[in-house]
Amino acid sequence: MALNDPAGSSENPGLIHPRSLERWQEWQASRQRLRRAKHAIHRAITSRRRGAGSGAAGAGSAARGDAEPTGLVLHSRAGSAAHHRVLLGVDSASPTSRAALLTALPYLSAGVDVITPADVTLPELAGPDWERQEIREDLAPLTGRGIGAVMTLGQHLRAGRAVHAWALGADVPAAVVQHGALTPFAPPLPEQTTLLAWSEADGEFYRSGREDVAVRVVGSQMLWQAGHHGDEETPGTKLPAAGVDGEAPDRDAPAHEQRPVFLGQMHGAELPRRITARTAYEFCRREGALYRPHPAETDVLSRGAHRLMRRVGIEIQDPSAPLIGAGAPVVAMFSTGVLEAAVRGIPAFVTATHTPAWLREFWERYDMRRWGFTEPTPAPAVPADEPARVIAQALEGSGA
Repeated sequence: MALNDPAGSSENPGLIHPRSLERWQEWQASRQRLRRAKHAIHRAITSRRRGAGSGAAGAGSAARGDAEPTGLVLHSRAGSAAHHRVLLGVDSASPTSRAALLTALPYLSAGVDVITPADVTLPELAGPDWERQEIREDLAPLTGRGIGAVMTLGQHLRAGRAVHAWALGADVPAAVVQHGALTPFAPPLPEQTTLLAWSEADGEFYRSGREDVAVRVVGSQMLWQAGHHGDEETPGTKLPAAGVDGEAPDRDAPAHEQRPVFLGQMHGAELPRRITARTAYEFCRREGALYRPHPAETDVLSRGAHRLMRRVGIEIQDPSAPLIGAGAPVVAMFSTGVLEAAVRGIPAFVTATHTPAWLREFWERYDMRRWGFTEPTPAPAVPADEPARVIAQALEGSGA
């Protein structure tokens, strides 16, 4: 498929790189050249300053330090001898990662091993039940522990990649759990993997015709929590309910009379900024909407776009403010937050100044409704049984 229309038509959806992690990494790097150049310059300046201040020893330390990744850590918890042990690879402490991978922990009676980068802190792994030790990339200490199933978010980050390489070599069943709405730019699944998908449509999309990937539909833990916890905060995507800089909205006003909130996505590699920034700018100006930056919109270009918005009168919502429950309409381009809002009963819509084929397919697959043309996005189906419980049963049973 050509990268200028990577998803092809909506009749033939799938990943841009369904098999090759290397090609996907090349694509991702090509979309992040400016950010990577900025970080390289920052590292070079930091290294020079350290070298000037500390002599030869300091320069050597700088040369070794900033570019090197942190090590891996093995967290272990004892469990019932009636089950094989379960191995999880967790690369991030983000709410979506924790909701997808760690909500199964209370339902697992099996012993559990969790591999994380050393700089990732997870509250679920704190306490006296967990032992902690540093481990090498080859995960050799896992051999002989009785591990019978592994689960990650994929192979595109260090812990997940190490876990899947070990599982493939040890002939241990492996699973990847879906943790967000899927675009064609998702990383390819590892070899010989079971995908724990939100829906059959997502499963077929992510599988992209591969025969070595099986699909099991378990539903979305994040959406399940949003549907069952109502206005309580859940580990999923946080939704707007506060006003500008945390000012409380008018909760008594009907939803259609409240100012919509546009969820920013300028940080994403899926679309160029000329589309993401222009869509946000034009929508907020036209509809008098609040703009809520994504937490990752901290780079130079995003901050510049925020300053421009303020200069023309667009109000920026504080992303750190409490966010639950106002009911004001939520609008985005392809954010999972649209689905979470719909589950909560909040009017949710999508919009874009330019709609490539893959984005049209995305809207169709999740039944997302366009702003100004239709009724709000209907709440997606939520399974009766909690996905975390279903996932735990799968891991303790057949492995994946």
